[in-house]
Amino acid sequence: MKRLLALGAAALLALGLFATASVAASATPTGSSDPAVCPAEGKVEVSDEQTLVTVTAPAGMVITGYCVKAGSVKQGDGPMYVLLDEPATTVTITHMSEKAISHYSVYYEPTYEPTPTPTPTPGS
Repeated sequence: MKRLLALGAAALLALGLFATASVAASATPTGSSDPAVCPAEGKVEVSDEQTLVTVTAPAGMVITGYCVKAGSVKQGDGPMYVLLDEPATTVTITHMSEKAISHYSVYYEPTYEPTPTPTPTPGS
């Protein structure tokens, strides 16, 4: 009976993790069907056992989020999707495991400069 209860709990946990991963994946661009890696589009491989990487957006763009992979999915350290509360021009990427980053993908959007409101000229 304990084994059946444990299996049921594991199934519910797996279902919950899948639902969470699905929400995160649907909220960010995806380019990979492999849940063990970040999306291939824009993927950058990291060497030298770096635990953090600073990325600056290209001119006219802002960073809205990123995916970072460090460690093994089997160890619970697979891809981590981060959506920024506020878009930024520079972001420091780390993985919550604090392990060396193997690769990452960054999500960009164009910046939208507000159109200046014309100032009325006197006599118009």
